[in-house]
Amino acid sequence: MDKNSVLGRAIKYLKQLQEQVKTLEVQPAKKIAEPAVIVRKCQLSDDDGSSCEEIFCEGKPNEANNNIDVEVEAKLSGKTVLLKIHCKKSKGLLVKILAEIESLKLSVLNTSCIPFTASAIDITVMAQVEDGFSLTVKELVKELNVSFKKFM
Repeated sequence: MDKNSVLGRAIKYLKQLQEQVKTLEVQPAKKIAEPAVIVRKCQLSDDDGSSCEEIFCEGKPNEANNNIDVEVEAKLSGKTVLLKIHCKKSKGLLVKILAEIESLKLSVLNTSCIPFTASAIDITVMAQVEDGFSLTVKELVKELNVSFKKFM
């Protein structure tokens, strides 16, 4: 083997590896993004006439009184649900949120609560799906958002 053939094969091999890297970089991004549903500062109506698509697209801040609206993110993987909630801080809020989550046939496994600003809080909850749980991720987020707005 001469030097030219070794270098030629090495260059071809490097090009193949670069193509594989590009392919692999695209695939995980799609897998991570698929199960997530995010509702940002959702303004819901009391009637149940609006569809999920409308609810997820109408996220606007409450400009009338500058209150922090609820932000809910849910990810479902098998029988485990990961919830991320950003909302206004208030006394007894965590207990009410956990009670609401458990009322939806979810068993809370772990909770993390972190102050975000002087008036906001970030709550992360990992829960196990119990028998009888039949909501989709979108329905779960909508249900939690409606419930949280009642006591905030």
